[in-house]
Amino acid sequence: MKVQKLEKPKQIFVFIISFLSCILFSAIVYYSGGTAFVFPHLFYFSISFSSLYGNWFNALFTPIFSAILLSPKWMPAYVSQHIMQSNIGWLFRSLIFVLAAIIIKVISNSIQKKEYLNTIKSKQMLRFQEAAFKGILNLAESADPDTTGRHLERLSSYAAVLLEDMKINPTEKENIISAIPFHDIGKVGIPDNILQKPGKLTDAEFEIVKQHPIIGGEIFENIERSIIEEDLRQMIKTAKELIYFHHERPDGKGYPLGLKGDEIPFAAKVAALCDVYDALSSKRPYKDPIPHEQCVEIIKAGRGTQFDEKIVDQFLNVHEKFKEIAENLKDEGISAPQKILESIDTIRKNKNKINDAS
Repeated sequence: MKVQKLEKPKQIFVFIISFLSCILFSAIVYYSGGTAFVFPHLFYFSISFSSLYGNWFNALFTPIFSAILLSPKWMPAYVSQHIMQSNIGWLFRSLIFVLAAIIIKVISNSIQKKEYLNTIKSKQMLRFQEAAFKGILNLAESADPDTTGRHLERLSSYAAVLLEDMKINPTEKENIISAIPFHDIGKVGIPDNILQKPGKLTDAEFEIVKQHPIIGGEIFENIERSIIEEDLRQMIKTAKELIYFHHERPDGKGYPLGLKGDEIPFAAKVAALCDVYDALSSKRPYKDPIPHEQCVEIIKAGRGTQFDEKIVDQFLNVHEKFKEIAENLKDEGISAPQKILESIDTIRKNKNKINDAS
């Protein structure tokens, strides 16, 4: 029913435009001297319009109606001399009108069908890419015991709450929310014996861990070069920035480059606060979760040094929502192998859908 309600006014509009334009063109033909002159060709505009944008009824009605308006009974060949046009000439013109309408309509339908199939395939490809990215995220997550369970889901939720009332471009908000789970993707390049070490890291080991923003940033820099679709390219660019710089600090004491203040991309500043809050409020193998109120005080103390001042101010406005997210999305203890199998299964299902559509 919904499709019909949308389609009906459209076809009535096409019908009215075609009908009125035919009347107008017939008047032009008559007052310009008759069918012996060039003006009957104006009807091809009405025929083309109704064939391109109308259904089959409109596509066939317009050339037939045009032929009637130009028939010998209504339209002379030479108006001033009262010379009528021949029936054969009129019939030939009428057949050409109808044939042109049919050809245009068939070509138009073929193009629309291809565009529809390409749109469906593009959407399915984007879903497949999203599933593939999630699979990569889960594989990276499984390598780090500190970021198990629903850590990535919480980060996106934190970012959505934090950015909700901030005056930034809606597309940028969406890109940050979508990209923030990739912040630690570079940990896939850190040796397991360091990443999964139960005790405190040595200075040398920590220096190796500090390379993960560069490793992850380079991964997404390579991905960015291969992306053509502009919207996806912008999301990848945002992901690359927050991966590279989410450990930078406004006071310049972060890593890997020691950037300060406005040198740090906005997306990375958002990721930094969300990631630290989740690390503080979540249970880890080596610590219990810190109470929400204490997490708030720690982040407040880092205003202007560890965290961007405006982002901390916004966090203080919505921190109760952070608490709700942390409680509602607690880790469920899903094992890494199980998550990997689920991710691979999701990717396989999406790939099969693409193959079926092709």
